[in-house]
Amino acid sequence: MFEFGILGPVQVRADGVPVPISAAKLRTLLAALLLRPNRTVPTTTLIEQVWGDQPPQRGVAALQNYVMRLRQALGDSLIRTTPGGYSIALCPSQLDLTWFSQLTTEAAAAGPGTRSRLLTAALELWRGPALEGIPSPVLQRAEVPRLEELRLTAVEMRIDADLELGRHTDLVPELWSLTAQHPLRERFWHQLMLALRRSGRRAEALAAYRSVSEVLSEELGLDPGPELREQFAAILQAS
Repeated sequence: MFEFGILGPVQVRADGVPVPISAAKLRTLLAALLLRPNRTVPTTTLIEQVWGDQPPQRGVAALQNYVMRLRQALGDSLIRTTPGGYSIALCPSQLDLTWFSQLTTEAAAAGPGTRSRLLTAALELWRGPALEGIPSPVLQRAEVPRLEELRLTAVEMRIDADLELGRHTDLVPELWSLTAQHPLRERFWHQLMLALRRSGRRAEALAAYRSVSEVLSEELGLDPGPELREQFAAILQAS
């Protein structure tokens, strides 16, 4: 059975054995199909995603040639010709993105212990930045930010679950790192302040609030949002 990964460099395995897809445009075509499994991706969309603003003169014929080459690597049954385009037929377990989405959906309806476990498993599917090494400006611009937002939301959900489980002290180093990597993401700052407050580290929690206030003011000209202000008030009340 074939297994595919796009949460990191594009990866293909057949019964656990790596299948090399060496040509960059061939990997791009595969990635474009994997982003919409079991759905038709229009021919015009695929041409734009593979060749960008410099498509070949005979774009449809060039695309057909690449589809043929991809079928040679993957077999004839996975990639299907549909009215107006192509699709790749996969079970949920064959693609890391689909499996990630399924785990996060299950986690949203679970209690904190199960939620933490499911989200940890989902995040372990990421092997690096999504679509790493895919030289398509269209996919890098349109899809990578969307996928990264899914990952960061899952991180936030997992941390919320761990906070519910009382793992405040253990979370502090991770949250300091996340706020450094994503200084404009208020949710991480809120979680950091909460973890610090519940760990009895009031001075550090207040320092975190000052830091995010400065960042938001300097970068966006904004004050902290309602969640951060509420957390700041809770820290003051705990003194």
